[in-house]
Amino acid sequence: MKVRHAVHNDIPKIAEIHVKSWQTTYHGIISQEYLDALNVEEREESWRSRSLEGTFVAEDADGVFGFASFGKQRDERYSKYDGELYAIYLLQRKQKSGAGMALIAKGVDYLIEKGYQNMLLWVFEQNSAKQFYQKLQPSFAVTSQFELAGENHEEIGYGWELSVLSDHVQQIISSASSNNERKK
Repeated sequence: MKVRHAVHNDIPKIAEIHVKSWQTTYHGIISQEYLDALNVEEREESWRSRSLEGTFVAEDADGVFGFASFGKQRDERYSKYDGELYAIYLLQRKQKSGAGMALIAKGVDYLIEKGYQNMLLWVFEQNSAKQFYQKLQPSFAVTSQFELAGENHEEIGYGWELSVLSDHVQQIISSASSNNERKK
């Protein structure tokens, strides 16, 4: 498995992963009608209309199976945080493979290279992936509400100082690598 910058040719696969991940991850959280209406072609069009700067893909011999997108933080309420993880999605069968952590590591390095000091991300309160982010020991957490498809949802904002997060991610990756070596 490797993580690299996304390129234009990755957009169809990113769009597919985006839709499939929403449909599996948010089943029972967001209305099924909304999830069923998600359309890969529309998502692809949306991805084509934006820059891939700060977007990374995870791939293996079978091709691209995950992506993450990072950039300037968008929520004016939390101006202390200058960077943001906008999205990170993996096909369900590839989750818990270490690819999520590798995508985070690549994005954190990218944000640091671009001069960002810290990072914020938002996750549905009901999303079990929040445990993944909690494992990264955020120094900040806040809850907020937003409306999607006519329903109110709770979300959690997690924040980190990037240098601390980078060290922590590297420790987790090293620990996982050591554990895999011992299992061989």
